[in-house]
Amino acid sequence: MSLLSEPLQTNTDTIATNGISLGGSTCNVAVWLTHLGVPVDLVSAIGDDVLGSWVITQLQAFGVSDKNVKSIPNQRTGTCVILVDENGNRSMMPDFGANLKQVVDANLEKLISASDIVIMSAYTFMRAESTKFALDVMECVANSSSRMVIDAASSSPIQKFGAAKVRSYLVRADLVLANEDEYAALGVGAPAGWESNFQNLIIKRGERGALWLHRGEEVASVAADPTEVVDTTGAGDAFCAGLLSKLMTRPDWDNLVNLDFAESLLVAAHAAADNCKTIGAGPVI
Repeated sequence: MSLLSEPLQTNTDTIATNGISLGGSTCNVAVWLTHLGVPVDLVSAIGDDVLGSWVITQLQAFGVSDKNVKSIPNQRTGTCVILVDENGNRSMMPDFGANLKQVVDANLEKLISASDIVIMSAYTFMRAESTKFALDVMECVANSSSRMVIDAASSSPIQKFGAAKVRSYLVRADLVLANEDEYAALGVGAPAGWESNFQNLIIKRGERGALWLHRGEEVASVAADPTEVVDTTGAGDAFCAGLLSKLMTRPDWDNLVNLDFAESLLVAAHAAADNCKTIGAGPVI
C-alpha cells in the first residue's frame, strides 16, 4: 500500500508512506469478524512462496483459522497494489494469484452445509477464471440452510463484465452490499425498480452513511460515525463484518423488523469508522 502525500507524479518520484498488510475483501471481513468475536472459517488459497508463509503468520496473529487456506504448488500468492492519494481516494490493482485455482470439493461442500452465513466477493464471479467457482458456491448455498452474502466488489469489473449478468448473479443472494459507484454500475440498463428483485440491498455511502433496501423499499439508514479518516481501505469490509456480527443474532432474516435493520447498520458504521482510523484494512492488534 502506498499512502501518497502529493498527486502522483509521472516518470519521477512521488513522496509516499509505503507498507504491506494482510488483505483481500473476504479476508478483511474474516479478520474483522474474528476481532468482533464471531467464529469464522476463511476459505482461500496461497502460493508456495515466501509471501504465502507470511500470510499464514498474519492470519494467526489476528486469530483467524488457516485450516481452510490451501497452499497451491507452483502458484503465487495473490496481491493488490493500493494507491491512496492525498485526499484519501483509492486506486487498486489486484492480482488474484492462487485464488483463481479454487474449486468446490467435498470438504468445501461440507463446510458450506455447516455454515450459517457464506460471504463472497463478486470479484470471484466477474473473473472468467473463477466464474464457475462462484456459481458452484452459490449452488451449494442454495442446497443448504446457509445464507449467502455478497459484496458487489467494484464498479469497473461490473461495467466490463456486464451489469445485467452481475445482477442476475447477485439477486440470488440473501444480502448484497454495494457502494454508490457499484450501485450506479449495477443499475445500467436495468428496468425501473430493479432493486425490488433483491431481498436485501445495502448501499454504502461513505461519509454520508448507509441505507438498507428490502425488496426495493428503504427500511433503515444510518449516518457515518464522525472520525478522523486516515485510510478508507477495507472500510466496506469492516462494515460488512459489523453488520453480520449483529445479524448473526437474528435467526430468521425473512422476518427482520425495522429495529433489526437499524441496529445492524449502526454496528456496521462503528466498525467502518474504526477501520478508517489507521492505515490498512484491519483492526489494530
